[in-house]
Amino acid sequence: MSTLTLPWPPAVNNLYTNVGKRRVRTARYDGWILHAQAAVLSQRPSRIRGPYHVSILLDRPDRIRRDIDGLGKAALDLLVKMGVTDDDSLAQSLTLAWSDKPPSKPGAAHVTYYAAGDPLGYAQMVDAVGAVKARAA
Repeated sequence: MSTLTLPWPPAVNNLYTNVGKRRVRTARYDGWILHAQAAVLSQRPSRIRGPYHVSILLDRPDRIRRDIDGLGKAALDLLVKMGVTDDDSLAQSLTLAWSDKPPSKPGAAHVTYYAAGDPLGYAQMVDAVGAVKARAA
């Protein structure tokens, strides 16, 4: 089981735009990818092969009301791009939650993941998410 801290992710609605008949990444998404890649490299993540579970704990950057369900896509795609996971289609479960930390710029996403066959993975993930919440308090 591993936990990575990433910059606040763009929502799924802000990842791509239409240019003619094509879909292209937005400049905002490209910028986030660069920052997030640097964050991942500095944390030296372990790799997961095959099915896995992932939990994303989000530190709000501000008090703006937003849906949580569109904030996981960029992080999952980044895990694949960085070789941490083989494919986001192998995610067996995805949990998204707001942290208890008061809103503060720039916000963050704490991504905890473990192999699907790891019998201790879930318990360790719950402990890791609890530790992140405790640090945020």
